[in-house]
Amino acid sequence: MNPEFQRNLWLEASPRRLAWAAVTLVLVYGAALLTVRGRPELAAHTLSGVGFLVYVVCGLLWASRAAGGSVLAEIAERTWDFQRLSALTPWQMTWGKLFGAGSLAWLCALSGLLAMVPLTLQAGAPRGWWSLGFFLALALLFQALALGAALIGVRKARAEGRPARGGVVLGGLLLGLVLLSAVSGSSGFQKGVGLDWLRWLFEGDGFVAWWGLIAPAAGFRTLAAGFFALFAVVGAWRLMRLELMMGSALLVWPVFLAFLAVFAGGFPFRNEGLGASLVAAALAVALCAYAAAFAEPADRVRLRRFAAALRGGDVRGASPLAPAALAPWVVAVALVILALGVGGWRDVRAWQGAALMAFVARDLGVIAWFRMGPRPQRGDLAAILALALAYGVGGVVGSTLAGRQGAAVFAPLAGYPISLISGVVQALVMGLLVARRFSAPPVAPASAPGS
Repeated sequence: MNPEFQRNLWLEASPRRLAWAAVTLVLVYGAALLTVRGRPELAAHTLSGVGFLVYVVCGLLWASRAAGGSVLAEIAERTWDFQRLSALTPWQMTWGKLFGAGSLAWLCALSGLLAMVPLTLQAGAPRGWWSLGFFLALALLFQALALGAALIGVRKARAEGRPARGGVVLGGLLLGLVLLSAVSGSSGFQKGVGLDWLRWLFEGDGFVAWWGLIAPAAGFRTLAAGFFALFAVVGAWRLMRLELMMGSALLVWPVFLAFLAVFAGGFPFRNEGLGASLVAAALAVALCAYAAAFAEPADRVRLRRFAAALRGGDVRGASPLAPAALAPWVVAVALVILALGVGGWRDVRAWQGAALMAFVARDLGVIAWFRMGPRPQRGDLAAILALALAYGVGGVVGSTLAGRQGAAVFAPLAGYPISLISGVVQALVMGLLVARRFSAPPVAPASAPGS
């Protein structure tokens, strides 16, 4: 047996903890059945509702916290360096912490899924079984993301000279979800790029049109969650390899970007054509550039080596040193260029995508400028505040002075050429500022205690 999994299993799922968990679950389910005493026809619905609540609390919240905390607890107890020096492989460390640290939470969550089975059998519909599979894939996705986020937090803390903290990782995930929801749901993006297909993915009934194929929504979302969970596990394993000072496969990130582009681009295809699909794929990939820019440590030495390799024409040597945000931006720009070729020069949606790429370049420059400053540990928050001011306050001021035309100066809106011009100018200005800061002498960070 994997020693890391066995160790976490002993710690998390000891006989005493298992007994207490079993007693608690019996009391919860027993109390739920007592509420429908004398009405057996409601027993399946009641058990299913309580089981779903148990699944959310244990499978999504508790297990995810345990998976991420398995690394952060090692940091706090100053045993992480000993684990990094052990003979365990990165894959053993990854799945040992992923499933071992959340073993008790997994058992409790599985009891919730089992409580949903009677209603699924009673309904007799395939959608119920697909939903159970979706819940399993979603729990694995959340836990792998939590473990990956913890490993990212450890790397950034070490580079920035500060201790790793779980609250920062959790806060970053929540803030990223809020910003992603705001961007994908805003009228400027949704009407121009066509993101209204997102609601189709999360509906249990009905069908989904994807690249001209019609599939049941329940089965489609289960398979989609399974693929994303697989990539999340592979991402956690890749980050674990970096923690153990091992090389990492360069194709993992581009393969995920290609999968995301194909996945996001398939929804608008049936009703709006290939051009809309390419722009939607570009937007989804561009969002990954933001995530990569914040997730990667601000390593000025590595960037200098990357620039030196490019100047010397050593593309093969520059590839492993390239910033993680560069690949999604390049892929997104290529997709927008293809959209312009497919839709023609009068395609308003494609031009909005071009403006979006200019603003993404500007935003990546803002992030790099703050994170390459003398205090990189405060760069993330400063960059978020700067972007919020640029889009929020700038958009309000522009809209007040000149309506939609003024707002287009500060955001990539469809049908306004000024968006592309403004985005390019701002991107060039930020490029000059970043180059100037990058050429300044580096500031050596203090040692990171506990990392």
